[in-house]
Amino acid sequence: MARQHPVLSRRAAVLTGAAFLSAPMLARAQSRQLERLVIQTPPSGPGILMAHARATGAFDGMAAKIDLPVWMGFDQMLAGFVSGDVPVTVMPTQGAASLYNRGFGLRMISTLTDGHCGLIAHRIADCQMDDLRGKRIVLSGINGFTGNMMRLGLRHAGIALNEVDLIAAATHMEAGQVLLAGRADVGLIAEPAATGVLMRAQADGQPLERGVQMRHVLARITGLHAVLPQACLAIRAEYAAEHPWLAAALNDALSRAATTLNADQAAAAVNAGAFLDRAPGLLEKAIPFANIAVRPASEARPGIEALYRALLGVDPGIVGGKLPDEGLYAL
Repeated sequence: MARQHPVLSRRAAVLTGAAFLSAPMLARAQSRQLERLVIQTPPSGPGILMAHARATGAFDGMAAKIDLPVWMGFDQMLAGFVSGDVPVTVMPTQGAASLYNRGFGLRMISTLTDGHCGLIAHRIADCQMDDLRGKRIVLSGINGFTGNMMRLGLRHAGIALNEVDLIAAATHMEAGQVLLAGRADVGLIAEPAATGVLMRAQADGQPLERGVQMRHVLARITGLHAVLPQACLAIRAEYAAEHPWLAAALNDALSRAATTLNADQAAAAVNAGAFLDRAPGLLEKAIPFANIAVRPASEARPGIEALYRALLGVDPGIVGGKLPDEGLYAL
């Protein structure tokens, strides 16, 4: 008897063909390596970490290509992130809360620093918030994180806004230039710009000195440890859902990079120098004041919420009117 071969039905053929065609797409979706990953970073302390992480291979195996565009202002960062051109970005921690509470789909992966901004003052040794009454104060982001921290600190010190002159600068470097030119008495400046200003002042014979770090100001307000979760790594929610392994992989990679950065600050400064267009010697001096530390967002949550509560007391609109729920935290 002749052997009968089963006839492949039209439906089975279509399904088989569809499965064959979709297999590459399914493989890419399940793959733990992306063709390209874009992570925005500012040129401040977290930028040193990002550059060092890429230089030391911390991102290897995560993507065939890692792009690290530098954003120079919150609006520039927001444009790339909200448009979807940039799926992962470093942003001010308060900005993540504000966007999330206003309905934008994002998840916070990690905090990246325990605070990297502080006061620099003309002829005021160990300048504190109490010393600022009647002073001209220059700062970048007057309506953003830096400005909000200044208003928070002044309020805690019992200084009204009409008792100081707040001078807006476009960037931390510009704030430093205003200070060096003598048009301000005090600046609230982030690293590594703060170290750059102090080095320039020393070279010029100007009497500029470091004052209080804002992480210590926040500690006095909250009663907690001197930790200011100033910057975080955020991912678009749909991108996190599409690549569910990515958040943990990024946190692990940056945790390793932070460990090696703090263990060999000179090498990290070399790794970040060209990327940030800064002399490695300057960056090496700045790193101790950048307080680079990577913590999963859920682990950092008590400190994050302490910051949010303090900001809510100044202006609820800063973080979108309420504490974000657990949906903000990716890890």
